[in-house]
Amino acid sequence: MAFESFELEIGPPSTELLEVARQELRETPEVRAAAVEELRKLLAAATDLNFPDDEEFLLIFLRPTKFYPESALKLMRNIAEFNKTYKDSLHNLMPADVQNVFVNADIINVLTNRDQKGRRIMVVNMGETWDPKVVSEEQIFRVLYTIHKLAVLEEATQINGVVVIYDFKGMGMKHVKSMSPGGAKRLLTFIQEASPLRVKGIHFINQPMIFSMVWTLFKPFVQDKLNKRMFFHGDKLSKLHEHVHKDCLPSNYGGSLPALTYGGKEWYPVAENHLDFIKKFNSCGFK
Repeated sequence: MAFESFELEIGPPSTELLEVARQELRETPEVRAAAVEELRKLLAAATDLNFPDDEEFLLIFLRPTKFYPESALKLMRNIAEFNKTYKDSLHNLMPADVQNVFVNADIINVLTNRDQKGRRIMVVNMGETWDPKVVSEEQIFRVLYTIHKLAVLEEATQINGVVVIYDFKGMGMKHVKSMSPGGAKRLLTFIQEASPLRVKGIHFINQPMIFSMVWTLFKPFVQDKLNKRMFFHGDKLSKLHEHVHKDCLPSNYGGSLPALTYGGKEWYPVAENHLDFIKKFNSCGFK
């Protein structure tokens, strides 16, 4: 798992990947062409919205909505609304704005490999490696928001989706006090309504007794669809392996791959390599 090998997978999807897209997303060349054309028309008519309309960019919103243009436009409108609501935190957010969290805090990591279904795996450490005095709840969200912009660049990730592992090992009262209902609402609104990523599973591991206080913050905002994709494993990593196979996980999580030797500091440069796209994504919203 040498980190040097990690780059975003930019380029057209493979034949196998397109077959997954056909089966799960209704994607065929004919459906895609018709949906892109219709979404362009809808965007042109939606005079309050500002989104680039090249095919590559529109696919980011058509794939998670299974090529229904009206649904894709609704997703775009949700994103514009979300960006407006949280403008103070997200407006023109660039990687350099959160570089200190990437580089100095071992909180969020993206594995170099995918899981058995080709999904990206992200790990969020909400316990012993998180010092709330140094990194706020809002800063963590800003990093997550930055990562999702990079993830949607990969067509394989657009199609296969992502899984997220929240590790609460070492969580204490100082962490609980650093979370808020507003932060919980922001995160879940983003995941459920304002992100073009297909979130295929959220796995909670190593949660202590105190976690029930955290869950009380989040539970009111969890919709039924996401609720079915949330799994609570505690310290029973064998339960996690039923969803994300052992041979796709490092030994830190009971997997057969070598222990993690990298973190945000190592893969932060990837974000700097795609500033043009991030600026393009930042331009999306209301005019």
